[in-house]
Amino acid sequence: MFETLQPAAYAVSFIFWALSTLTTCFRIYSRGWIIQAFGKDDWWMVMVLVCNTAQQGLFSAFLHYGGGMYDPSALESLLFAEEIVYIWMQFAIKTGFLLFYLRLTNMTSFIYGVYATMGLNVLITIALWLLYCLQCMPLAAFWNAAAYPDAKCLPTSVTYYVPVALCILMDFIVLTLPIRPLWNIQATVMRRLGIIATITVGGIAVVVSCLRVIILHRFAVDPDFTYILGEMVIISAVELNVAIMASNVPSLKAVWLKHVSGSLKGTDHTSSVHLSSLGRKARPSERSELEVDPDSSSTNNLVTGPGSDEWGVRKETHHFSKQT
Repeated sequence: MFETLQPAAYAVSFIFWALSTLTTCFRIYSRGWIIQAFGKDDWWMVMVLVCNTAQQGLFSAFLHYGGGMYDPSALESLLFAEEIVYIWMQFAIKTGFLLFYLRLTNMTSFIYGVYATMGLNVLITIALWLLYCLQCMPLAAFWNAAAYPDAKCLPTSVTYYVPVALCILMDFIVLTLPIRPLWNIQATVMRRLGIIATITVGGIAVVVSCLRVIILHRFAVDPDFTYILGEMVIISAVELNVAIMASNVPSLKAVWLKHVSGSLKGTDHTSSVHLSSLGRKARPSERSELEVDPDSSSTNNLVTGPGSDEWGVRKETHHFSKQT
């Protein structure tokens, strides 16, 4: 075993932070300049970019004060701060996904499902913050146990495994939420699978979240928690930044088509995939459709210009079919 994980932890955390920051910048460029449809989900991810930079600073503080080494260090106060910030990052990233989902369709049941998931996300976040803030009575005993020998604290089996279980549950809910409406769009099976794969690429982050359970178990049973903290920094950095990159993937298509393949097209398309036709009949002010050219070799062609995003979601179009 390496004597220190600090070099690896520094390298992994900064590389993944840089990659997620780059994809967010591409998203801003794609939505703001190419597509000209900068929405609430994009502003939210700008906020996530700022928060993720603060999270990276906290990871660096862990490592600077001894995380990833066998030398003991008083890191408990930083650990409590990380618990609070980590839950906020989980909440913020999931909210970014959910705000993007509102672009996909006007189907009433789906929209209600998105808002219900947002509410559940808020409730779980508040519950986990309360769990962390009440894990010791008094709370200061968490980072200074010697000063409070009579303090009462929750077992680590609760404070470690309950939060990660709830986060993984929310990951699966957010991941699977758009599959049904996207599967029902009017397109070939391969085209539908391509769209679903792009939008649900966040499943990679779910896998990383599950791997976090292994590190948490070691964190709970290993007496030298400072060394395991280096592993925790690595897995947490990968998890959060992969989730951010996954949320930015749909917006990267416009950048690819404009600057790499050079196949970015205008607003003339021969056919449409009507996501909004899956649900209620939308009002003219809120109707949208996902337009694609079925004769194209690409998965989708873009509908560009104000009022449409990289998937061709156009708020001004009025082409709908009735639900049978």
